[in-house]
Amino acid sequence: MDSLSSSEQREFQNVIERRQMKDFMQMYSKLVQRCFDDCINDFTSKAVSTKEDTCISRCVDKFIKASERTGQRFAEHNQAMAQGGGAGIGGR
Repeated sequence: MDSLSSSEQREFQNVIERRQMKDFMQMYSKLVQRCFDDCINDFTSKAVSTKEDTCISRCVDKFIKASERTGQRFAEHNQAMAQGGGAGIGGR
């Protein structure tokens, strides 16, 4: 980054921020679609039932925990690769 001019650095940062926002929105959309499809099945009422609400809460919690765990494993993998030269993905 040091070799970039300040305007190039700002542009690069903007590109990264746009990509992060796009990735976040895709993840959020996937979460909403997945939990809706799995939990909402009674369309005879305007209100969300207690059963559906509980299902949604569990679905969201599980999705977040899985995402956090995936991020942790990714960080552990990167750290192991950086420390030992690593064999790469699948090279255990």
